[in-house]
Amino acid sequence: MPRFRSEVRKDLFRVPISITKEMESWLQELSNRMKLTGGYKLPKSYVVRSLLSVIMKLKIDAGGVKTEEELTKRMLSAIKKYK
Repeated sequence: MPRFRSEVRKDLFRVPISITKEMESWLQELSNRMKLTGGYKLPKSYVVRSLLSVIMKLKIDAGGVKTEEELTKRMLSAIKKYK
């Protein structure tokens, strides 16, 4: 079975983002749990891409959004409605 790093796609764009310490800690903890339960400790970029893949499947009402908090609420609402 090949290691996950050998499967890196070449069509990716680098996007610098700023996150809180709490978010960084959560990403680190999630990766640690993956490894502790028999999986690989995936890089944070893999986790963020997976999260984006999930969010992209939602129908988010983005009309008139003016703040990050409002967007978060809209995303949570879309998650609740997802079928």
